[in-house]
Amino acid sequence: MPVEIGAEPEAEVEDDSALQLHIKFDPRRQVSAQVYEALKKAIVSLQLPPGSSISENRICRHIGVSRTPVREAIIRLVEDELIEVFPQKGSFVAPIKLSAVRENHFSRKALELAVLRRAAASWSALHSSRARYIVDRQAAALGAEDFDDFHALDETFHRSFCVAAELEGVWSTIQTMKARVDRVHRLSAVQGRLPKVIAEHGAILDALDASDCEGALARLEYHLEQAPTMLETLIGKHEKYFVD
Repeated sequence: MPVEIGAEPEAEVEDDSALQLHIKFDPRRQVSAQVYEALKKAIVSLQLPPGSSISENRICRHIGVSRTPVREAIIRLVEDELIEVFPQKGSFVAPIKLSAVRENHFSRKALELAVLRRAAASWSALHSSRARYIVDRQAAALGAEDFDDFHALDETFHRSFCVAAELEGVWSTIQTMKARVDRVHRLSAVQGRLPKVIAEHGAILDALDASDCEGALARLEYHLEQAPTMLETLIGKHEKYFVD
């Protein structure tokens, strides 16, 4: 069913400088896909917090593209449940839906644990060295306070288990579910979580290197459960971001 993009007030005056949407377009790739990725990153990183207006006109003017790729990107983000559209009112960054967080976290955890069990069966020194290199880069990014790189490397770390398990196609499914939970992870990062993430990643790899599959699974499950356990604290501090 097609998504109807909400109308925008013609007289609206907007401050483009506050948008903070920067895209270095690759001419070899579809423009709408690159707009989608940039908007998704801004939403997940909370640069565009829940409730932010998503104006087609403003985005087009800011990044210098036509309305069609912007509209296509917004439609994809509506499907991802990251943007809500209200006819005659406009498009807005969706609030963090607690029911969706719990459901997507459940599905993501089940998939990642299954992937890790498969990866453990063929875990090698090469897999370990590649994963540990990612963790080392995460530590360096944290030291440099490059949080965007830290979170990008976090995805690379979790994806590495799909690679080791020869289930790379599963990563796209996990990534879709992650996107609906990642804003909670970003909020929990403010609570001093990031150094613990590095330690937990290392503990998973220690168990894999010791051929302790059950230990690795337990440590991954513990790791994945940390952000959801902080939900009540996060809701108390950012109540306006959440809905039931």
